Amino acid sequence: MAITSVQQGVITEAEFAKICILTSNGRLIPARALADDDRRDFEIHIRRHFGESLAVQLKTAKQLRLHGRSRILQIDFREKAPLISDPRLLYFLAHFDIKTRGFTDPVFLVPSPFFHKHALHGVGRGAVQLQFKASMEPDAKDMWAQWALPQSELGHRVLDMLNAEPSHSRVNPKVEQLLTMSGIVWLRRPAPMVVPMRHRAA
Repeated sequence: MAITSVQQGVITEAEFAKICILTSNGRLIPARALADDDRRDFEIHIRRHFGESLAVQLKTAKQLRLHGRSRILQIDFREKAPLISDPRLLYFLAHFDIKTRGFTDPVFLVPSPFFHKHALHGVGRGAVQLQFKASMEPDAKDMWAQWALPQSELGHRVLDMLNAEPSHSRVNPKVEQLLTMSGIVWLRRPAPMVVPMRHRAA
């Protein structure tokens, strides 16, 4: 008998928390969100540091698809509109292998602005259809490859994001010039521009 989607969620959330803690040498504290109004499963902060945190939404699949000789991770799901896009809201996407009782490398950690832009698959009846479709092969060159990483690097990647300097999220250079000029009144300060991280070699 196959596990239910609810059981899959509980199992994969526990696995994600375990990997975060172990691969950060205990520095990361992943806390489950009691209310998922903002569509996140975890809030993560560095132990004994409460100034910064990341929100993470988990999406997993129990099966991989084959495209020729390539293994493809495809995850389809719906979100109520409007979507919440913020550099500090991340999607963790992974294949969970029932037989091995764990995630398959690579896993993906994608900032929501990039994910929402490239995974948008349709809109209707107050909901947004999203589709994540990425190659699991080590030589993948698709748009998701920059966000792929082995599980052993998950803790370090999250720590890098939490410790990132403010310059990693910056406004458009042209707007930045305007900010330095006198005599300009802003009704609302421009939102940061997300600069995608490059995939690091294992």
